[in-house]
Amino acid sequence: MFPDKFEYYAPKSIEEAAEFLNGHEDAKVLAGGQSLIPLLKLRFTSVPQLVDIGRIKGMDGILFQGKTLEIAAMARTADIGENQEIRKNFPILSEAAGLIADPLVRNMGTIGGDICHGDPANDFPAVMLALGAEFEVTSARGKRIIQAEDFFTDIFTTALNTGEILTKIKIEDNKSSGRYLKYTKYAGDFSILGIAVDLSMDGTKIRRAGIGLTNCGATALKARKAEEFLEGKEINDENTAKAADLLLKITDFVDDDNGSTKFKEKLLKYLFKKAVKGIGGVPK
Repeated sequence: MFPDKFEYYAPKSIEEAAEFLNGHEDAKVLAGGQSLIPLLKLRFTSVPQLVDIGRIKGMDGILFQGKTLEIAAMARTADIGENQEIRKNFPILSEAAGLIADPLVRNMGTIGGDICHGDPANDFPAVMLALGAEFEVTSARGKRIIQAEDFFTDIFTTALNTGEILTKIKIEDNKSSGRYLKYTKYAGDFSILGIAVDLSMDGTKIRRAGIGLTNCGATALKARKAEEFLEGKEINDENTAKAADLLLKITDFVDDDNGSTKFKEKLLKYLFKKAVKGIGGVPK
């Protein structure tokens, strides 16, 4: 099947792209295209104009600025997963990248596209929530910063205003260690559910906890109550079990072909406990 007709625009700079979007409110930004192109081909959606930012130079960089990791929005998933500095300093991000879909999608898909698509089953959003990332967005009016926990507002909906483009992701190095675990029916499939857990330690106690949930509601979810409960506590079975119970208070599971609500609740608890044990409370 072929998509409806649309006007194709390939700007040479992010400023040019932003200016075009400012005058075309219904235009859609094309990043890696791994989510948008199938939707267009199947005619699940249509757009009057498509703005391809993939040709803009400098939009795919991965850079460490002191204690801050800066990832340009067009950085490919495969490059994130294979970057040695990310593997060393942000293992949770590297692990999540390696679990996304298949090699073809990872080689073409971008972190910005994954985040901005707003699909609750996508993997990077939960990791962004766990890491406390912030997003730099650009428009004809200038730049602004959106915190990850404020970015995901509803299913397939984000806090981006009309004409805004996600240009950069910034993540502070909290000397943490983390895991991203997901459960799927088939290899390379979307998550039935997943969890990102990132812990910073002071000796045997948790100094900072970051937890993000995949496909547990209409958006990626930040488990604020569970994070606050864990901070200042030691990692043991009792504290982990209590934190797991707090996770369930923010989920919005439904019975479907992927399993019952009770099954998903048990699965989420299992993955959380496995993630925490996988981290082991050992700072890098």
